[in-house]
Amino acid sequence: MIYDISIIIMLALFLLSFVVFVRWILKKIFGFNIHNLSCIRVAFISLLSGVLIVGLGYQLRTSDQKRIDEQNESKVALESKKKTKAKSESKAASESKKRARAKSESKAASESKKRARAKSESKTASESKKRARAKSESKAALESKKRARAKSESKAASENKKRARAKSKSEVSSAKKKKKQHSDTYQNIETIFNMHTIKYLSNRRIFNKGSAVALRDFKVIDFGADKMKQYHVLIAPKNASQTYFLLVFGDNIYKGRITYSSKITVLGSLNGKSRVNDSQINSGIAQRYLGKRDILVLIDRIQVKN
Repeated sequence: MIYDISIIIMLALFLLSFVVFVRWILKKIFGFNIHNLSCIRVAFISLLSGVLIVGLGYQLRTSDQKRIDEQNESKVALESKKKTKAKSESKAASESKKRARAKSESKAASESKKRARAKSESKTASESKKRARAKSESKAALESKKRARAKSESKAASENKKRARAKSKSEVSSAKKKKKQHSDTYQNIETIFNMHTIKYLSNRRIFNKGSAVALRDFKVIDFGADKMKQYHVLIAPKNASQTYFLLVFGDNIYKGRITYSSKITVLGSLNGKSRVNDSQINSGIAQRYLGKRDILVLIDRIQVKN
């Protein structure tokens, strides 16, 4: 096709040149001037003539030339197709390589992330185990310390209890010894006086023999308390229930409970004879004991058994 166009252009130029040359000859030699034949018209006529001539020549070509042209065109088209196909295949291969590379890089990145995550999880699990172990060991150590402390405290408490018990026993033993020694200084009143006739003795005899005496396990006859919180208690020995002894004392001597079944032991001294008066009756002692003979006792120590 390019060949045909080039031939047409060459023929058109040749025709134009020929016409211009003919016009020049006619003007110079023969003096004949063609006024209406302009350059544009000459060029157009020349081009048209060239086209017609070339077109006629193209139509008059031989069958072999046509076949050659067709083969050339087919070859050119085939080459173009091959180039296009090769270019397309190259582009596809390049895209495939890019996708494969991207896929490989993505897979590698994913594997790397998985390994990093697994490593991080393993490290976290290891740290967690270490912390748990450390916590367990710390807890065990704390428990061990607590047990050791508790054992030490228990042992110390046991030692303290033992020492306290030993001290208490020692104090009790010492108190018993003192009590026994103190009690031994008081004589049993029943060995000094006759309990049936003591109320008829003179105060002098009672004063003389009645110092530092012990009234042991006397029974309670009656009792009461006045507004000054002083107890008034009538007691009598077991074998002489009509012989009364009067005890008057406050909380500084005894703070416990006294009942009619109580047994009272008194360490003290006899303070002469007397009679039950209104003061004792007002404190709560029964009216029937008013005016009854009694013997007063100054109390050093009192013990009550209920």
